[in-house]
Amino acid sequence: MKLILAACLGLSTMLPFAALAQAATPATTTPPTNVRIVNPVTNPGHVSDINKPVHTPFSKRFDISFSSGSGSGSFTVPAGKLLVITYVSSDVGTAPGGTALFDLATVYAGAEVESHLPLLNNGVLLGQQVYSSSERTTIYADPGSTVTVAFLSSSTGSGGAIVGIYGYLVDASAASFE
Repeated sequence: MKLILAACLGLSTMLPFAALAQAATPATTTPPTNVRIVNPVTNPGHVSDINKPVHTPFSKRFDISFSSGSGSGSFTVPAGKLLVITYVSSDVGTAPGGTALFDLATVYAGAEVESHLPLLNNGVLLGQQVYSSSERTTIYADPGSTVTVAFLSSSTGSGGAIVGIYGYLVDASAASFE
């Protein structure tokens, strides 16, 4: 009798699980279909990342001459735009035996920030001590502020530098600019 009762109890507890297993079987659905957007090259579809503001590419070149061992150049960030500098490159020439320092000064959040970028000594070429730099970076500059690149050389003679600054501009009112 006990064996029959145990078997009945076991069977009664298994029935709900069997019913659940049948209910969990997925219903058949229509397979997904591809969406195709056909626009000519003259009228492409517009795609944008609504989580990031529009980035406007930016680049600036400086040709700086040294006199008495130093030289600089500057520009003003457009009003209403924040400048994000992402890459800086330079070639610097001084009198043989001279050394050089490269400084990039910006104003961010109302405070002046100086970034000293490393220069690689390439030796003497064409009668000049040549240095170069090529740096990925993230440097910010406030709207309407001045960005200055400056070089200081231990040589009191003449020299010069070519500098490229690259990045992008975003609306200063944007919530995120990275």
